[in-house]
Amino acid sequence: MEKDGNSVNLSYKEEYKSKRILNWEKHWPEEWREYRRKWVENPKKHDPGQFPIHLDLEATRVCNLRCVMCFRTVKIAAGDEFPEGDMDFSLYKKIVDEGAQNGLYSIKLSYLGEPLVSKDIVRMIRYARSKGILDVMFNTNGVLLTRDMSRKLIEAGVTGVFISFDSPFKEHFESIRVGARFDDVINNVEELVRVREKMGSFFPIVRVSMTVMKENVNEISEFLKLWEPIVDVVGFGQYVDPHHKDKKANDRRAYQLKNQDFFTCPQLYQRLVVHWDGRIGLCCADYDAEMGLGNAKDATIKSVWLGEKMQHLRRLNEQGLWRKIPLCLKCDLPYSQ
Repeated sequence: MEKDGNSVNLSYKEEYKSKRILNWEKHWPEEWREYRRKWVENPKKHDPGQFPIHLDLEATRVCNLRCVMCFRTVKIAAGDEFPEGDMDFSLYKKIVDEGAQNGLYSIKLSYLGEPLVSKDIVRMIRYARSKGILDVMFNTNGVLLTRDMSRKLIEAGVTGVFISFDSPFKEHFESIRVGARFDDVINNVEELVRVREKMGSFFPIVRVSMTVMKENVNEISEFLKLWEPIVDVVGFGQYVDPHHKDKKANDRRAYQLKNQDFFTCPQLYQRLVVHWDGRIGLCCADYDAEMGLGNAKDATIKSVWLGEKMQHLRRLNEQGLWRKIPLCLKCDLPYSQ
């Protein structure tokens, strides 16, 4: 992985891509190339443009599982306040309409909840695509990905379905993704691919990812064997402990905080997160919207993106002073391996 501070995601890596998508660019309109060019080049040039390239819009914060490593599970188990709910469709429309007017390229409809729990998920995808949003995707645990849901998602125009699946072994998988059934999720993913083929659609790209932790790090080769024959992409993401209780990881963090200077966060030039209740988060690590950027109910995304708070955060990053941002000290991106 790159170490120049400009990689798209230092903590995520794709290990397998099927032959089916080797030339997938030809299935996108011309503006897709511009979208991907900006995604890579804007952070290198420290250029935020006039609007985010991408928005993470949390369709819902409700979830049907209790995954052991999830920030949501950890917070609830600790007895911390964790309000749940669905994004109001009128708020969603407000955000998408503004994005469509300002050249927004992509939306991901997931964050700390399971998007397929939302009664509006298909409607949200359809609306974004009708407004010209190029890339509309979401992460899912796959439990609710039935044949009928797959058909509706494809008809609505979803471009990417990314399934989180953390072990190739039934017992271990079900001990991590508490509430999910191993065989059912595999069958659901296979059914999604079959429905896509039957409908004659190239999209969605179907990706399965493992969150790599000490408990499953030795299962990577078996994970690839399981999923390579089924999906388009297999990826691996590095686990980030939300409470930083891992001593070895904390020791590594302490060393890197003192000795690492190369990092400039790419997300400051690519994306924002909007929580289900409208609070605007700085990035995917801003779980509690603690940076206080505002609320999409009464602020525009553009005013936040170009506002003084964001400009100040970018200046700190560009000057190598990212350690002065408390949220950044909690993040693993600066020294992900």
